[in-house]
This record gives sequence, structure tokens and C-alpha cells, in this order.
Amino acid sequence: MDIKGDRRGLRVLAVGFADEAALVEDLERTLAQKAPFLGAAPLTVEVDRPLTPTLLAAVGEVFRRHPPLSLAGIQQGSVARPRPLGATAERAPRVVRGSLRSGQDVQGSGDVVVVGDVNPGARVVAGGDVFVLGRLRGEVAAGQPSRRTALIWALDFQPTQVRIGDIRAIPDGQAAGVPEVAAVDGDRIVVTRWTSRLPAAGPAPGVNVPERAAWPRRASSGSRS
Repeated sequence: MDIKGDRRGLRVLAVGFADEAALVEDLERTLAQKAPFLGAAPLTVEVDRPLTPTLLAAVGEVFRRHPPLSLAGIQQGSVARPRPLGATAERAPRVVRGSLRSGQDVQGSGDVVVVGDVNPGARVVAGGDVFVLGRLRGEVAAGQPSRRTALIWALDFQPTQVRIGDIRAIPDGQAAGVPEVAAVDGDRIVVTRWTSRLPAAGPAPGVNVPERAAWPRRASSGSRS
């Protein structure tokens, strides 16, 4: 795996791997070897495969293990055919690079990916899924206005409020300190460990870790303006 620099900054060329596991393993090895020479340089990871939730989570976790390196973004190179992250296949995801501060409001008609933190007082609203490759401590609404099958993913899940479709919930104050995903189960929102498998809507089959939180329904209307 090579690291190249040009007018766009430093790029990690993570291409030509047979699967995601091999890519992540080589990325871990590359950053471990070259971190002393890179300092706090922000790096963009360029891949030649679809940007799946499992790949986003794994790359984010690798960078968390190698401070002070920072992840500037993850993008598909010219070899890959772009594909949206979630169920809104007709819309390309909106990617926000950098943390959101209090008062910032990001909206997207499809999936929204934040490469950074969502701090208290910031808000993300998406028609599809929401992916936070950092700490989620603000407000997030996914599947707006009424799609309950949407998901909210975060490497550190501590939101002030979440909404999926027409269901809204206030967090329970617990902090697991591991990547987690929120989904609708019946008339409530549940939070489970973000594993290497994609949970489906509802009770999230494929996630084999017990839920740590079940939040009651708080509202039946769409997201507030």
C-alpha cells in the first residue's frame, strides 16, 4: 500500500485487494510503519471497491488506533464504480469531511457520511442512513421523513437525540465506547454493537451482540425543522 502526495494532499492508495479484510490488514500495517514520519498529517484513503458500512467502520477504527494521524476522507478511485451506502440507491451519499460544531446543520436527501465528530448542538438530517466516523454527541435524524428502515451508525455513540423515520428517542446516558448502530424495532429504537455484518431493519438480524439500550417512542411526527 502506497502513500502519495499531490495538490490534493496525502492519499493512501488502498487498491488491488481481494477483500475488505486484506485491505484493512495492510492499512493497519502501513500506518504502523509510516506514522512516525507522517506526524499529524490528514490522510485520504482511496479504494477501488464500494464504500460499505463495514469498510467505513474498519478504516475509522484503524485510524483511531494510530493517533495523531487523522482521516480526512474515504473515496473511491476511478477503478471503482460508485455505489451509494444504503437503501437509497438512486442518490449518491453526501460526505462531510471534518467535525461539526454546535449550531451547524447538515442535511442530505440520501445517506450522509460525516468523517469526524458530531458535537453537542450540531444536527444531521438524512433521507437515508447516517454514518459518523467519529463521536456522535449531537442530534441525528435518519430516514426522514418517514422511512423506519434507516440506520444510524457511529464509532462512538453518545447522541443528545436520535430520530429514525417518525420515531424519536432520548439516549439513556450509557456510553459503550465501541462502534454502534441504531435501528427501529417495533415502536422503539434499539442500539447494538456495530459488527462486521449489516443489521437489517427491525430487531437487526446478523448483530449477535445483545442490545445495550432500548428507547421508547417519543413522537409520531417527522423531524422538526
